[in-house]
Amino acid sequence: MATFQQFRPMAELTPRDDDRKRVSEILKRVDQLIKLQEYEQAQRETERAKEIDPRNVYIDAYQERLAALIEQAKRDREAAEARRRAEEEQRKREEEERRKREEQRRKEEIQRKLQQEEERRRQEEELRKKKEEEEARRREEEERKLREEQQLKKPEPIIRTAKSGRISGRVVLIDDDEKLLHLVKETIEDAGFEVLAFTTSDDAYKVLKTETPDLILSDINLETSTMGGFSFYEKIREMEHLEEVPFVFLSGLSDEVLVRTGKELGIDDYITKPFSDQDLLAVIKGKIKRYRQIKNKRKKS
Repeated sequence: MATFQQFRPMAELTPRDDDRKRVSEILKRVDQLIKLQEYEQAQRETERAKEIDPRNVYIDAYQERLAALIEQAKRDREAAEARRRAEEEQRKREEEERRKREEQRRKEEIQRKLQQEEERRRQEEELRKKKEEEEARRREEEERKLREEQQLKKPEPIIRTAKSGRISGRVVLIDDDEKLLHLVKETIEDAGFEVLAFTTSDDAYKVLKTETPDLILSDINLETSTMGGFSFYEKIREMEHLEEVPFVFLSGLSDEVLVRTGKELGIDDYITKPFSDQDLLAVIKGKIKRYRQIKNKRKKS
């Protein structure tokens, strides 16, 4: 008679078969993890399978394969890290070279701008000097023409006759202000003096080379003359026939330094504008009177 065990189904698995099935499932997951390159997780799965079936040769094969894959992955990571470091170093070198090139370009640009600025200043300086030279030549030409005109022009006094019949003396008057010149001339003429009036010291100087007046009355600031008042005075005193003729400065300048300079040169008197007719005539009459007294004493002696 048959027992129950004899009729047990063939599909029923033994414990050993069950372990193999579990290991097979684990190894399937290991295959999937390998495809996903999850090697370390796959390795842990093989270790779990090894605990279930330590004698399974397939597990050993998987572990050897995984060890090789993990080692290769490690080498690949190291190689990738080495490439990354090399690329980073290369990038840094390229960036440093780019920075150096940019710095060099910036320095060259600054140098170029400095050279351009220096060239601009040089050209401006040359242009300024050229303008100054042209202006100097123009002034020299104008002065030359003025001197030529003055040399060609016959110096003539504006009026040589006193208005009254009796002449009290001869006065040379120089002032570049024609309006004032006429007013002063008329005042002196009305007092009985003959007046030789000039608007420039140059014209007066030419006449005085051969004329001996009783008094010379001159403005200091003679802008239209080549000789100012002080220079004109020194030229006059160099001529023997004029060295004692009274010389009076007539000027609107009240600067104490100019007044002192005139007195140090030996000016006989100094009249500051504005002045009254009485003061002007008093100085003229007094200086002429003193001049004639000195001349008479010399004649008698």
